[in-house]
Amino acid sequence: MSKLVVIIQCEQVQKRCCGYNCTHAFYSKDGKFADYEADTRYMSFTCGGCCGAGLSVKLENLRKRLRRFQEDGFEVIIHLSTCMVSDNYHKAPCPHLEYIENLLAKKGFTVVRGTYISKTAAKKREAGVYQQF
Repeated sequence: MSKLVVIIQCEQVQKRCCGYNCTHAFYSKDGKFADYEADTRYMSFTCGGCCGAGLSVKLENLRKRLRRFQEDGFEVIIHLSTCMVSDNYHKAPCPHLEYIENLLAKKGFTVVRGTYISKTAAKKREAGVYQQF
């Protein structure tokens, strides 16, 4: 079965972050993406804004598109970007994280917390400045 990794980025953070580091980590198969096969496909979008309720509509649209293009056999794996799940340069963790994770679980998606962690952020986690996730 082919896999499709969807990285969901915080809507607020996306206004100032292009998502390059998460994308680069995926294609380099670094960190959270190390175990994916070379033919794994990738896409990203935002949570839709606080509280994340708009995510449900986006995911239904994704399922519809996969069926339309006869790719509904894909195993879709959702990565909640590091900007959503942990303290970081941009902001604190998403205050709606539990709601979003529950929504994704009800839809039957596999959810992975995190994408890319910079060396600076890793050092701040080790020093206790940022929370671990």
